[in-house]
Amino acid sequence: MSDQQNSTPSETVDVFMCALCGESNACAYAAGKPHSECWCGHASFPEGVFERVPAEQRGKSCICQQCLENYVQKYE
Repeated sequence: MSDQQNSTPSETVDVFMCALCGESNACAYAAGKPHSECWCGHASFPEGVFERVPAEQRGKSCICQQCLENYVQKYE
C-alpha cells in the first residue's frame, strides 16, 4: 500500500465546471469548439487569478467569467 495517492483523482475533474465556484464555466473549447469562440479568448486574466485554482485542477478546468470578474473587482 502507498500513502502517496492523492485523495482527489484527476479523473473526477469536470471540465465544464468552474474550478473556483463549481458552476458552469461556459468553456467553448471544452465543448469542442475552437478556442477563439470561447469567452476567455477575449478576456484579460491577471496572473494571480490562477493561483486560486486548486493544484489538482490547474490546466484541467477553466474558471468562469463571474469568478474572473469577482477577482478583478477584489484584487485589481
